[in-house]
Amino acid sequence: MFVMAIILRSIVLVGGSALTAGLLCWLAMISADRLHHHGWAAILILILLSILFLSGMVHSEFVRLSALCGLCGALFLWISASEPDISAGRNGK
Repeated sequence: MFVMAIILRSIVLVGGSALTAGLLCWLAMISADRLHHHGWAAILILILLSILFLSGMVHSEFVRLSALCGLCGALFLWISASEPDISAGRNGK
């Protein structure tokens, strides 16, 4: 029974961290969209995560794993912002 509790706690920890990081990435994307600079979403996440690390709030496993997932999300946002817009067509119009 003890092993099942450890497995369940790990699943909840990873799922909650991924959900929190996804929410952070979504909020950064919405904020950057409102600023009309889609490339700033990854920068916003990196600024928030650097504030988190400098404040010393990384003692929790949940916070560390959420920050790691947030860094992966910032990488995906940075890659998606650097790709050209496909809906504009071949000529870019």
